[in-house]
Amino acid sequence: MPNSLFIEQHDDGIAFYINGDLQFDTADEAIYHEYLVIPAITLTSLRFPQTPLRVLICGGGDGLAVRDVLRFTQIQKIDLVDYNPEVLELATTVFKPYNLGSLEADKVTVYHQEAFEFVSQLPNNYYHVIICDFTYPHSSEDTRIYSREWFQQLNRVLIPAGVICTNGVSPEKRTMGFWCLYQTLLAAELTVKPLHLTIPSFFEHGYGSWGFFLASPQVIRRDEIEIVDLPENLHFLTHSELLQAFVFESEIAESRHEVMIHTLESPQLFYYLLNSLSNQENLNLESNASINFLDIAELGTAQIGAGDFLDLESVAKFWIENIYADSPAQENLPDINRYLPVRHRYHSQNMTSSWLANIKELLAEIDIKKLLNSLLARAQDLPPQIASELQKLADKVNANEHLAKLPPQTLEFIALLSVTLLMANLVAPDSVFAKGFSSSGRSSSTSGDYYTSDGGSFDKKITGFILTTIGGIWLSTLFSRPRDD
Repeated sequence: MPNSLFIEQHDDGIAFYINGDLQFDTADEAIYHEYLVIPAITLTSLRFPQTPLRVLICGGGDGLAVRDVLRFTQIQKIDLVDYNPEVLELATTVFKPYNLGSLEADKVTVYHQEAFEFVSQLPNNYYHVIICDFTYPHSSEDTRIYSREWFQQLNRVLIPAGVICTNGVSPEKRTMGFWCLYQTLLAAELTVKPLHLTIPSFFEHGYGSWGFFLASPQVIRRDEIEIVDLPENLHFLTHSELLQAFVFESEIAESRHEVMIHTLESPQLFYYLLNSLSNQENLNLESNASINFLDIAELGTAQIGAGDFLDLESVAKFWIENIYADSPAQENLPDINRYLPVRHRYHSQNMTSSWLANIKELLAEIDIKKLLNSLLARAQDLPPQIASELQKLADKVNANEHLAKLPPQTLEFIALLSVTLLMANLVAPDSVFAKGFSSSGRSSSTSGDYYTSDGGSFDKKITGFILTTIGGIWLSTLFSRPRDD
């Protein structure tokens, strides 16, 4: 999907949005960029005194991070790589009064390329500083540049004792996603210090406090941060504010041990972002308990997940495994988000909770007799075991027999059919329930898509039926595999 760029004019300057997400507001963008750039450059300058520094900026096509890197005379070379030509064009036009023409400086070389591909072609031990200034992920594909493999590549091209700073997500609103990034950086054999702070424009948009990560192959010590030489004429960053940024409420920080790391083979981050699992509602922020990450140096404790929590097969396996669980105690039941995870940005956990609270009513809307008869009419196209189970189920339903008296295998089939219907609603809800979802140019205030009111077309109903039928056959095939798979 192409990016949608929007520039809002206001009395104090401009606000820039990509796909509806605020990227910066000139009223306070200096807070974000000073924390992203200044600690990394000053720490590197301390470690490499009187050494010409080479800096790589990934993302940051607006030129604002480059502007702050250019504050330092010790900088010899800045390479910026950004895949979005429209943002790079704006950097030399609309954004130029704010980035001070940074992308046109002699020390700066701009590459229009995808960052992962660019970095993979770089030599080892080349840059002293790497700054990652990426947009918030809109899809699972966008999270490749937050994976362990990505950070391993950055570690490879970084000079030993060099420094990385990357923007994160909100530890307040996306708690598990924030700590997933933390553990992923640790898994790439980096020492990591998380930071967080309040950016007024982000806070007003409901993003919460914002997070960053300062990382290096060499341990980052408190005494180094305390004596870094901050440049003059900063707008917001001070020594005291910087030191305070490493302090987290204990109830937020403790979540860092409850996540999986994010890899290309086992992606986890987008699941955590969609299913935020934030413990914000349970926080006792009046408590004085806190953790200062400048005072601790820890190794990664997270493991690689068994699969993608958003992958349909992984979710189906999870359902089936719990069907065969030996009646676990209520307090030991897996988190409900594993059963029906949010899979799209236009869904929410409240929607999932509503579906689950009304699961009986949802399934009651299905004309089971009609559904079974339709499936049996195509029995010759089904595997024999599935056709047999369908016939048994149809016989029991037609006889109005109570479900408790059904054979175990038939009950299992009902469970699989239910999973298929519910998961089909998550994968393609508008096809399953024929709501007539459209992606035309008309839009509401929150989405480029809208729902028509014609009750849906016959084609969409057929699509939903096919999705459900195929899903049932696939799930049953999966279910029939040996239990030790």
